[in-house]
Amino acid sequence: MDAAQRGARSGLAVAIPGATGALLIWALFAGGGSGTDATATLGSAAVIVATLLMIGWARGVVVFPRLDRPGLVAVVAAALLVAWTGLTVWWSIAGDRSFDALAKGLVLLAFGAVGLAAAALPGRPVRALALLLAAALGAVLLWALLGKAVPTLGPDDAGRVTRLRGAVGYWNALALLADAALGLGLWLVATVRERFGRPLGALLLYAATLVILLTQSRSGLVAGLAVVALVLGLTTNRVEAALLALLASTPGLLVAGWAFTRPALVEDGGASAARVSDGAVLGVLMVLGSIAVLVAVRMVPVARLVSTRRQAVVRGLLGTAVLVFAVGLLGLVAAVGNPVTWVTSQVTSVGEVSNGPGRIGQFETNSRTVWWGEAWQVFRANPAGGTGASTFEIARKRVRSNARNVSEPHSLPLQLLSDTGLPGFLLGLAFVVGVALGIRATLGRLERDERAAAASLTALPLAFGLHSLVDLDLDFLAVAAPTILVCAALLGAGRPAAARAGGTMTLGVVVAASAVLWVLVAPGLSSRAVDAAYRQSSDADLGAAASSSRRAQRLNPLAVAPLYARATVAGLARNAGAAETFLVQATRLQPANPATWYELGIFRYVAGDLCGAYFAFNAAYTLDPKSSLFYEGSELDRARAAVNDPLQPACGR
Repeated sequence: MDAAQRGARSGLAVAIPGATGALLIWALFAGGGSGTDATATLGSAAVIVATLLMIGWARGVVVFPRLDRPGLVAVVAAALLVAWTGLTVWWSIAGDRSFDALAKGLVLLAFGAVGLAAAALPGRPVRALALLLAAALGAVLLWALLGKAVPTLGPDDAGRVTRLRGAVGYWNALALLADAALGLGLWLVATVRERFGRPLGALLLYAATLVILLTQSRSGLVAGLAVVALVLGLTTNRVEAALLALLASTPGLLVAGWAFTRPALVEDGGASAARVSDGAVLGVLMVLGSIAVLVAVRMVPVARLVSTRRQAVVRGLLGTAVLVFAVGLLGLVAAVGNPVTWVTSQVTSVGEVSNGPGRIGQFETNSRTVWWGEAWQVFRANPAGGTGASTFEIARKRVRSNARNVSEPHSLPLQLLSDTGLPGFLLGLAFVVGVALGIRATLGRLERDERAAAASLTALPLAFGLHSLVDLDLDFLAVAAPTILVCAALLGAGRPAAARAGGTMTLGVVVAASAVLWVLVAPGLSSRAVDAAYRQSSDADLGAAASSSRRAQRLNPLAVAPLYARATVAGLARNAGAAETFLVQATRLQPANPATWYELGIFRYVAGDLCGAYFAFNAAYTLDPKSSLFYEGSELDRARAAVNDPLQPACGR
């Protein structure tokens, strides 16, 4: 290696962690919820960083790890799953949605590439990544708690929905991040010996406990317990860590307990004045709780207690756990009688659990069992390839039992089955197995300090995996992107450097990155062009509106929104034939989407073509018989009556 390469590598040793931290913060704070808002911006940034890293690898200034067999299985399975997601566009019932899913998958692959490069840095890269993630998660949790204490800093609809969700936008996703923070907090208090490691770790544990409870997330509680059990099991000084965790989490339990007594803080629809006043008190209590945590970890001689009275400490910890379990079980029996019968009835219930502290003790699935059954029906009807990535919301309408909409079945395995068929599910399973075996191998080969940091990082993939069994976390880049980055880093940690890529790779990487960037930005540009077309139409600038709608269709030929815009513009131009043609094109583009047929039916109904309207409405009804659009006396009923009119049937005799 020449001097220029050594200088470049020393600079990258700072640049790569900086880029990694920036992407993590961006994803956590602006991941865009479950939609595609952040796919173009955050995704493009991740792809650009990954591209620069690959070019650096080709030039010999960036190192990527040479993965072992489980790591290769995971990486290949992930790449093939994204490719299969893209292939489902071919037969998807909503190609634009599947194209969006492909874009998200490519973004996650880019985050994975960044994670691999971060794992190959000199020094202690796993420890550095754990510190970065701990700081980022701490900032996310702090901001969420500030939003609860000061409502003006929280979400706009905090008065309507009081469950804590912070910048992520979804309470269960925020609870997932808090679960990961538990693992990192345990590592900080038990392993990091720097001056500020233990107090900051204790504060992270305190904040994570408080956030999990205020999200009222039942999956967050279960996953949090699993994370604590795993990280303690992988920690050498687990007794000391458990005692410190108890000291740090107890104030969080007490503060959350007080919050649960204030309806304005934990129940939907509270008065604004009460939220402000109770939030101020909560803020004071949170500060006092943090002070109590710092005093406890400072004053209680944990290390001496564990070294001199280890057995007594262990018995105390176990006794506390047994006592909490026994009290909870007795309370459950007193409240519901036979707990087995009660749990069975709760799980099989399809009722909605209202937001409030009481939901934590409920086992009702919020209709999840219904959605899981619908996903299974969709898969059984399309086992080879599913209905296309991210199309469950449309595919389920044929079999749903009510008019309620849901974007995903709230179970990643069933989502893969219904959307991508058996091949997608098997590729997802191969990825999970590869990651699990790869992380186990990583924990076995790292030296002590790096191993402890890696053990704490496993909290994130574990929490994500558990949550994804009952939720839609893959839709949120705020949790999916950091998880993939951490998984990749854990797979590559401690591995030797891979052989330098050939210099000819640079051109291929640039071409591929350019194509990926187009995949990421084209749908957003198309949506903007559609918005412009409607805006120009309202300003009576029909020429510009027609141009914008045509541009929107060129940018995203899989979407029906540009066709709707073109139909609107043609209608305003009094070209009814062209308008109907565009709506017919939409039904041909997405013939299994009831919305396209309904739009065509409405157009024909307004135009007086009741015969054509009936057939369009009937197609929509066949695809979505439980839609709220088809009520008694709706346009479908009126069109049907016109068709069946014995004197003047709309379709003729």
